[in-house]
Amino acid sequence: MIYVVIFSFLGTIFATLIGASFGFFFKKLKKEITSFLSSFSVGSLFALSFLELFPESLENMEAAINDSFLSTLYILLIILGTGLLFYLMHEILHLLTHHHNKDHSDEETCKDHAHSVEVFNEKSIGFASFIFLIAISIHNIPEGLTLGITFSKETSSIPLDGILTSIVLLLHNFIIGFTLFNSFISHNKKKGFALLMTSLSAIPAFVFSLIGYFISSFTIDSLYTSILFAISTGSLLYVIFIELIPSVFKEYKSKYTFIYILIGIVIFTLILAIGGHQH
Repeated sequence: MIYVVIFSFLGTIFATLIGASFGFFFKKLKKEITSFLSSFSVGSLFALSFLELFPESLENMEAAINDSFLSTLYILLIILGTGLLFYLMHEILHLLTHHHNKDHSDEETCKDHAHSVEVFNEKSIGFASFIFLIAISIHNIPEGLTLGITFSKETSSIPLDGILTSIVLLLHNFIIGFTLFNSFISHNKKKGFALLMTSLSAIPAFVFSLIGYFISSFTIDSLYTSILFAISTGSLLYVIFIELIPSVFKEYKSKYTFIYILIGIVIFTLILAIGGHQH
């Protein structure tokens, strides 16, 4: 229990605060550094989804219904449905918070599509803040849920998978915190307000990491456990393919982005393999 609280806090709220704190002193980080950290974390989360979450969900589903083909079908449907649900929520919020000029199409590229604060230009502060926090919450829920269940599946005294996941999210949320803080500042918001909003955006990830941990820890039925893992997989894949991958390619425009993602996949896979032999 102590591990999930400490490392979930470090990987979510603490990492975001540190990133925002850097915004007080630096307007920009070196492009290649942010590109590597963001792309590496994307690759690591990708490996986590396919090497840990999906197999764990399938294993529990097979144990529950004793039919591997049917189990696989159920898992894939749950993953697909969850991903589509998060996508629809994303698109609805995108329509609410983005208002392009009449001479531009809705396909116009946004500078910060995944974490936009364009809504602050035209709407009241109260409503804008509410919409913004919902948008960031949708992004952070899958990360927090995934982090929590990686801690709950551990059988050894040291939850290696959970700690590794928290480190990956720490790198990711550091960049998110830095980017969000500077986004508010660029829209002429005070530093205190920018820090507050950036800090609040990290709370859902921490809360849902605890929720995911408790639900998966106290759920005895393999069927419910497999569904939880499948939901986590589907929602995390939504974040990876709809938000993170487009973001790292559009924002940094580095010719090494794909290489950095592959490095994240390979290193995280090797660490998981080594850790698996030590369990």
